[in-house]
Amino acid sequence: MSFSAPEINLHTHCYRCRHATGTIDDYVKCADNAGISVLGISDHIPFEDFEHHPDRMFFHELPDYINEIEEAQKKYPEMLILKGLEMDYRPILGKAYYQDTYFDKLGLDYMIGGAHYTPAREGRTSRWCSYIKPIPPELLREFVDLTIATMETGLVAYMAHPDLTAVACDRWKPEYKALYREIIDASLALDIPLEINAYGFRKPYVDTPEGSRPPYPWLPFWEMAAEANVKAVIGMDAHRPEDVSSNYAEVRAFADKLGIRLCEKEVVQKILQKKS
Repeated sequence: MSFSAPEINLHTHCYRCRHATGTIDDYVKCADNAGISVLGISDHIPFEDFEHHPDRMFFHELPDYINEIEEAQKKYPEMLILKGLEMDYRPILGKAYYQDTYFDKLGLDYMIGGAHYTPAREGRTSRWCSYIKPIPPELLREFVDLTIATMETGLVAYMAHPDLTAVACDRWKPEYKALYREIIDASLALDIPLEINAYGFRKPYVDTPEGSRPPYPWLPFWEMAAEANVKAVIGMDAHRPEDVSSNYAEVRAFADKLGIRLCEKEVVQKILQKKS
């Protein structure tokens, strides 16, 4: 069976993050044309103190962002449109802050986890998780710890691009394998699915001693995940309206070839159960 478009996509951005294009209505139109029945809008989470502000909306834009999603819900009642955010977890803020500030006050339906920056520490600002190539083991250690801490909050429906740092990995090494295995083990223990991120297939390939490959998804990681029988979600990570369905067939073939257990419908059911 061939798959040209996802039935469900929960990873969608919009112009507000300042590194994507298109309004929410633009994305919904493309999703409707592609036959998508469930579309989650999940732009990058903004913070009151402007942390990470260059690549996300400002905190004061959140009400307009929510209103824009709700307008789309009214305009396209035949499609299930969910209100979400992609959450960068900052341990210093704590789980309760996220629950109160975003879920309770905004009425969000869900969040997906996305570890992009290592946490700021005394005397050091936060750092992009894959800014050094090849990635030092200590930086990958921080990425893994933050990914697991994000899942441990219990606030995320799934963990986006758990192999994001693969873009900075030169080859599959025992120390990389051991660290990435911790993410897989946490996913299994916490019952938090991992995302096969389609955006990686749209990005420039990276040249490594093992050949040219997408920055992510990284085949050795997902072979290990498949062997462990991890639950997974395909996330389109759309930054242009047409990306809600573009290259889905390629990502689906990647998952099917490895026998990865996809669970998008289960994730949506859990989101709806929490809403009710």
